[in-house]
Amino acid sequence: MKPPSFLAGAALGALFLGAALPCAAETWAERGTVAPPLPLGLSSVWRVDGRKVDSRAAAWSIVAFSTDGKLVGVSDERGTRVYGAGDGRLLRMFPAPLATGQFAFSLAISSTGLVAVGRVGGLDVYTLEGNGDPLKFYCGGVCGPVSALAFAPNGAWLAYQAARSAREPTPGLVDVVDLGARKRVAQLEASTMRTGVLFASDGRTLVAANVTHIDDSGTFGVRAWNGGAQWRRTRDVRGAAAPRGSIGPFAFDERAAVYSRAGWMELRELATGAVVWGVGLVPPGLDATGDVPMKLDLVALARPADLVLSYESPAEGEGPGAIVLRRLSDGVTLAMYDVRGVSALALAPDGGSFVYSTGAGRTYTAVARVPR
Repeated sequence: MKPPSFLAGAALGALFLGAALPCAAETWAERGTVAPPLPLGLSSVWRVDGRKVDSRAAAWSIVAFSTDGKLVGVSDERGTRVYGAGDGRLLRMFPAPLATGQFAFSLAISSTGLVAVGRVGGLDVYTLEGNGDPLKFYCGGVCGPVSALAFAPNGAWLAYQAARSAREPTPGLVDVVDLGARKRVAQLEASTMRTGVLFASDGRTLVAANVTHIDDSGTFGVRAWNGGAQWRRTRDVRGAAAPRGSIGPFAFDERAAVYSRAGWMELRELATGAVVWGVGLVPPGLDATGDVPMKLDLVALARPADLVLSYESPAEGEGPGAIVLRRLSDGVTLAMYDVRGVSALALAPDGGSFVYSTGAGRTYTAVARVPR
């Protein structure tokens, strides 16, 4: 990969797909308007332009790659759209839960073409091929929005949990669904509010991250599938706790977690709890008002490609933030792009590309190549 200084003169390579997409409604930009250019040095695979949003009112969205990296999903108030990751071809559109007075709070796509959308109290699972009603699953106990979703790599299992109150002391439940049998097969006790679940590469180990409060400690628990009819509950990994004062969001896999703390980004091993590295967040851009501190808004990682992807923005005032690519092994910055108002970010499983959506001004969603 090349450092940012070598990328400044690179061609943008942006493809505007409004006319190429099979559905004309996919281009929401008003006629006669000029969409904002992509950041200097960023080469896109494809791009979809969105609607105009008041610069002071942020639009929200959720983006996700499928577990095999072949599909990209985008959810917002208009619903969920699934594209081919390589060419931007629109494959399916699904209605928003907003039609029933709800919002989409999470999104996951399996390698088998299943699309799960988390909502208040449960989730809907659609298929790319079928046109019928989605499968509906509900969370156990008292719950709020389902903010944690994960498919197993082979698409056989789905795990999810709702985000309860940040100060809720009562343990929650992680639900596990056998998608072949179309039924819930396990409920795992969670420590508190759960902000992330994922299946390890072996397809049988479920890794779940707990956070008790934004300024409190968090623990990382491991739940393992034993090949039988029940889940074997193990204790939370000893010592694998985000330190007091750490702030989400964070990303994790079966080996480590990355998060921000006191203006720094840290990588911590789950097995030992040891900090592997810590680096400062990027400085504010030239358009920022004064020397303001930066905050971590979004973060993702891809271990096969040795990459951490983040969006960091000024904690106060206006000004663009930065999409930053770092090495997972040592935290060294590889590339940086100034972007204003990124609302969603995801890294392809193989680390070859990433997708992001903007949420201020003239919005757009783009899949970009990771520089080599």
